[in-house]
Amino acid sequence: MTKAGDKSARTRRGPKIIGISVGTLIALGAVLYVIGYLLTGDRVARNTTVAGVEIGGLTREDAEARLRDRLTSRTDRPIKLDIAGRTDTVDPQAAGIDVDYSGTIDEVGIGRSLDPRRIWAGLTGGREVAPLVVTDRAKLSAAVDELAETYDRKPKSAKVKITDDEPAVEKTEMVTGRTLDQSTAERVIPRGLLTDSPVTVPVNTTDPEITDAEVDALVDKRLQPALSAPVTVTAGDNSATVTPTMIARSLEIDRSDDKPTAELKPQRLHELAEDALDGLKAKPAKDADVVLKGGKPTVVPGKPGTGVTADELAKAVDSAMIKSGDQRTAEVKLSEIEPDLSTAEAQKLGVKEVTGEFTTHYPYAEYRNVNIGRAAELINGTLLEPGEIFSLNEVVGERTAENGFTEGSIITGGKFKAELGGGVSQSATTTYNAMFFAGLEDIEHQPHTLYIDRYPAGREATVAWPTLDLKFRNNTDYGVLVQATLDAAEPGGQGSLTVKMWSTKTYDKIESTDPVKSDFTDGQDITDDSSTCVATTPVQGFHVTYSRVFTKDGKQVRKEDFSWTYDPTDRRVCV
Repeated sequence: MTKAGDKSARTRRGPKIIGISVGTLIALGAVLYVIGYLLTGDRVARNTTVAGVEIGGLTREDAEARLRDRLTSRTDRPIKLDIAGRTDTVDPQAAGIDVDYSGTIDEVGIGRSLDPRRIWAGLTGGREVAPLVVTDRAKLSAAVDELAETYDRKPKSAKVKITDDEPAVEKTEMVTGRTLDQSTAERVIPRGLLTDSPVTVPVNTTDPEITDAEVDALVDKRLQPALSAPVTVTAGDNSATVTPTMIARSLEIDRSDDKPTAELKPQRLHELAEDALDGLKAKPAKDADVVLKGGKPTVVPGKPGTGVTADELAKAVDSAMIKSGDQRTAEVKLSEIEPDLSTAEAQKLGVKEVTGEFTTHYPYAEYRNVNIGRAAELINGTLLEPGEIFSLNEVVGERTAENGFTEGSIITGGKFKAELGGGVSQSATTTYNAMFFAGLEDIEHQPHTLYIDRYPAGREATVAWPTLDLKFRNNTDYGVLVQATLDAAEPGGQGSLTVKMWSTKTYDKIESTDPVKSDFTDGQDITDDSSTCVATTPVQGFHVTYSRVFTKDGKQVRKEDFSWTYDPTDRRVCV
């Protein structure tokens, strides 16, 4: 045989040797694969743990049972939360949060498998597997909603106010708005089921419209300097002092804009500083008036004066109050000041005729002459512009000796007693009836608790300082001048009080229906040994009704109904 032939033979034997080696390896791998498949069996891979619980080598049922046994006590514990720096908890059962034990075993992997990776894990050992946590979305959402109700809050602006007494500045800090991030909360809360560490639940914050910094700036730059010392206002060689209290009561803090402001209210400052401004030697304006001369209403012309206007005063004080030391001085110029009620305005009030009047009589008692006369003196000449309200307590003032009143008989607690101002209620009753027949608006009046037969039943008014008042409004388009005149009583005789309302008639006639009395009651016989006892004779109590009827162009256009119940007067004997 040739060499060439030998070479050919060797070449053919080479592949046969290589094929045996690969086949042997494949066969060996198959054997090992089968052995691994058989060895893994229907159990959890060894060394497998779930939340620290060892379940390696256990069957599915045993592994699930062990997990339930070891983890249930932990899943029943409240889940700890950290919300806006506060510690809170949520009940996992109420929130629908639990471990899916069967699903967790599925995640671990168990039983024979053709997957080489599963076979390798079974032969070489398991791993730590996180438990599968499941949620009931409706319950979890409800639990998060409940948390939001607790932690959500609206932003509140910082505030500042000025106390009048000191005066001083008081600040209220802002409150930052807070909203629970509910979608994130539903995602992160279940993570705390098997851990002792609090789960951080995020919140979103919102600043209020007015912040602490903005209020601080207003206080530091304006309010504190404004209240630090008086401001001296000068006009030539004359001066007036505007005190910090006047400034404090005139500053109005406005929070409606983006930043808080404090503005001086000119009219308020001018009113508060009215007496102090006398130091500027200004001449006050004199209002026009309407008075009775020769039995007829006459307009007394008003006169302009000189002074500093409210706007000019506020401007001067505003510029000086934020300064310090000698710079807290402002110069103003005196200008002509028109009266509040000009002559032309007084003439347009239309006070020309009596629109309502009434007269009451009283038996002689010197205290009645004094007190009814003093009240009439104070009431007489009162001018009400359209819309203004008459208050007897305001017009007459407190019934004191200094104010010209003396001690007399009044009704209090259902009996007569002596007190300063006794008899003034007769002035109230007379004024009420004059107002009644003038058609003015009744704002406040109350009859006596006991009936006094010299007054029309139900159509009377009693007053007491400062709680019980007679008030009525000039609800016409014209002015109303109140006239009150007294005809003093002589011993053994009677006196009278007449009140008239001068204006322009709105209605042709205003009348009262006859009073209708019903439901009569009787009092008691009482012996009184007190030093303030006033003897009384018995008078029946009763219920009374009446109406005020308005007539215009021959037709009734309006009707107002009134009623009152009187208590009976006891027979009181003083001993």
